[in-house]
Amino acid sequence: MTKSTLRDAGLDAAEVGRRVEAVLADALHWFPVRHHSPNTARHVRAAIAAREPKVIFIEGPHEANHLVPFITDSATAPPVAIYSSYRDDNNVLGLNGVSSAAADIPARFAVWYPLVPYSPEYVAMKAAAELGAEVVFIDLPHHALIKPQGEGEGAPPPEPTEDRLITTSGFYRHLAEAAGYKSWDEAWDSLFENPHDTDHEAFRRELATFCCAARMTSDHAAEQLEGTVERERHFLKVIRETLAAKKLKPEQAMVVCGGFHLFLDRSDRVAPPPCPDGTVYTTVVPYSYFRISEMSGYGAGNRAPQFYQTCYDLTLAGRAGDVALDHAITVLRQVRKAGDPLSTADAIAITHHAGMLARLRGRAHPTLDDVHDALVTCCCKGNPAEEGTKLLAAMDAAGVGTRIGKVTAKLGRLPIVNDFHTQLADLDLGEVLGKEKKLALKLDKREPLAARRSAFLHRVAFLKVPFAAMTSAGGDFSGTLFREDWQLKWDPKTEPHLIEQNLYGDTVEAAALGRLQEEMAKVGTHAGKTCEQLVEAVNMDVPDLVQSAADASGAAIDADPSFVSQAVALQHLGHLDQFAAFRGLRRDTLDDLLTRCYDRACFALPDAASAPEQEQQHVVDSLISVAEVVQRAEKARFDRSLFAEAARTAAGVSTVPFLRGAFLGLLCEIRELPAEALAAEVSGLARAAPSVMVTAGDLLDGMLAVSRTSVMLGAEALVGAVDELLKAADWESFLVMLPRLRAAIERLGRSQKESLAGTVAKRYGLGGHEEVTAMPGGLSATALVARLDSAVATTLKVWPL
Repeated sequence: MTKSTLRDAGLDAAEVGRRVEAVLADALHWFPVRHHSPNTARHVRAAIAAREPKVIFIEGPHEANHLVPFITDSATAPPVAIYSSYRDDNNVLGLNGVSSAAADIPARFAVWYPLVPYSPEYVAMKAAAELGAEVVFIDLPHHALIKPQGEGEGAPPPEPTEDRLITTSGFYRHLAEAAGYKSWDEAWDSLFENPHDTDHEAFRRELATFCCAARMTSDHAAEQLEGTVERERHFLKVIRETLAAKKLKPEQAMVVCGGFHLFLDRSDRVAPPPCPDGTVYTTVVPYSYFRISEMSGYGAGNRAPQFYQTCYDLTLAGRAGDVALDHAITVLRQVRKAGDPLSTADAIAITHHAGMLARLRGRAHPTLDDVHDALVTCCCKGNPAEEGTKLLAAMDAAGVGTRIGKVTAKLGRLPIVNDFHTQLADLDLGEVLGKEKKLALKLDKREPLAARRSAFLHRVAFLKVPFAAMTSAGGDFSGTLFREDWQLKWDPKTEPHLIEQNLYGDTVEAAALGRLQEEMAKVGTHAGKTCEQLVEAVNMDVPDLVQSAADASGAAIDADPSFVSQAVALQHLGHLDQFAAFRGLRRDTLDDLLTRCYDRACFALPDAASAPEQEQQHVVDSLISVAEVVQRAEKARFDRSLFAEAARTAAGVSTVPFLRGAFLGLLCEIRELPAEALAAEVSGLARAAPSVMVTAGDLLDGMLAVSRTSVMLGAEALVGAVDELLKAADWESFLVMLPRLRAAIERLGRSQKESLAGTVAKRYGLGGHEEVTAMPGGLSATALVARLDSAVATTLKVWPL
């Protein structure tokens, strides 16, 4: 970093130099790093080999220090991640019910610390193991930064990342603007990922100078938000105590940490915040390059894990100059898989072009940005967003890679992971653990083993663990009521997701129970969602929660004023009712819930009569679902007249033609209104003012949204009414009505359209529905527009133009 660069950014170059020299001259050797940087990792290894320290302090989670031997074990192969979770069992932070769904549900927090083969921290651990040096993690446990109730928002600070602190600094912003860097990744690669550098001390000085300038112009609010000072106090505490305990001199030790932290306040004697009491789990789990990539949403993600792996491997092999060519070939191989014929000659052209771009941009070596630009320039003959879609996808795939890590078996498994594997074996599902193996599973829950499998798979699916997905399920009396179809497939994310659920319990059942309790607390008095949780409790066979779920459902049903929500609840309860005896549910409890839910739905229906447009389809769907439940039930089960009266009231008060049509159509469908009454409603609009007449399309659309069979019985009268309406309409009114009239007919099935077409054909003296449906525009245009002359079967003659 030149003095002029520092001066141009408004910094005192002499002061920057003084601070850097003070750090570099410290007896304790501080080595700055950036996470997931291959060049930094290479220099860290060289520095450790040169100094041979007895202890290496690494910026890693202090609570996971006992995991270092498992990380460096020869059977462990990155990418892996350290996982650390905290559960506030005794509510010492006062966040239960604030950061959790209810006061009786513990607040839970978790973080991941990913490592790749070229992470400087991982390379330092491996180098230490080879030397016989001890590794000590110095970072503050994440849960020590959680603010108690009344002191913050009840959540930990953002995931610590020096990148964010550096990129918000005044120095970096000035540098990026002056150099024309489009991103922090481009800036870093240009400045610090030179594979031809061999002097680790020169690298250390350069990066330290950069980080010093960034810290001197940093955003102190961002530092405070991330708990930077609290973390650095923990760094110092652990370092001081460890050196004292081991009776080591500072020069016998080395610190590997983010470059921003090199300039912490070494005179700070304030103690770091204590860790709150609670349950802490730490482990190491397999990870994948996709999860480490930015594409997965990982905040501190590496934009191209596989590309940087290639940089690291080739540089160590003495082939740093082959990086651009190697990556170009990898991308073109992906493109060829997608069907585009790109050749070795293209790879050579890309490599040359990337080199020229690097030189033009003042870089000593081609960066990923140069290679990407060369790929687009040489291989995309047009707009990259259009002609380059396959190429761009291949670039993403080649950059991210597919590498999946593994962890030594010596570590053992967390209880929930062990329980998962034990249950797979007990349920004879172990074969799915084979690599890339899919298992299609058909279950009949009347069989004991199938019932146990179903409950287990429902629990896993409810926990959103990527392993099991239901492809179909029974729900009627056609012989499939107890049948479920599942597809099982092992996924690299299965175990990491399971580990995340360890916050909720030590077994799959306990975690599912904990999550379900949390979900029930979240939905509150929403009848539909609460009854959905009751179904989940039954499907997962967690009897301890079924009764409490039923009690919560009853309370929600009594309190929820929403017709849509009550209709959803009734649908869920109706599903449970179909196999209540088989599941051992108390029939009296279920009968009571069904009756209360049905009554509440009927009472709530008039309030939905004028729902806003975005909610109207939900009201219609709910009407249909309630009608289906009523029609399936025994005659004495529900008071059908109550539903009919509610629909009449709703139709009478509705100011929304679409909904009014739906209410009338429903009454027709449940035989509470003759089909001819619907035709009379349409005919009435034919004699109304144009401003009212144009609502006919919405009215008919609502009618056909809920009524099928009954409308067809009165099709002749309805067609006559539509004909009358269209003859009475002027051209502008007709154009306004046309879209909704067409939409109404499109709701019908093929047989219903043909039946209606037959009625139209008969009215106009045509041969049959075939002649009508064969006309340009289809039945919908023919039947609703009705621009047919009854004598010559042509259109538009009845309309004044």
